[in-house]
Amino acid sequence: MYLINGDKKALESVIKEQRIRIGRGLITITPASEAGLVTEEDVEKALESKQKVIDGLSEENESYKKEIDELKARLAELDSHVDDTKDVQEEDKKEVEQTDTKEVPAEDDKKADVQDEKKVSASKAKK
Repeated sequence: MYLINGDKKALESVIKEQRIRIGRGLITITPASEAGLVTEEDVEKALESKQKVIDGLSEENESYKKEIDELKARLAELDSHVDDTKDVQEEDKKEVEQTDTKEVPAEDDKKADVQDEKKVSASKAKK
């Protein structure tokens, strides 16, 4: 595929001279717009529109940066006002007073019966 640039009259004469080859299908001529090619003007318009979008985003980014810097300054100011000292009472002792109010009797009333209640069958007793 070739793009031919030049004077309009010169290009028309080249096309007229090649009409036999064009008629036979040996050469085809496709306009640039149909071939998917973009003109310089279209490219410049697209670049301008994209540049506007980029500029808008850059301005928005700058405003966000300013807002972030303001918030950081505010945070630093708030941190400077916070009293970070922790006062611990000196009376904090780990010793606990032990007072036991449960009364347990010291006597043990359990008595054991030592009787053997094993029954022996009558047939074994006779032997």
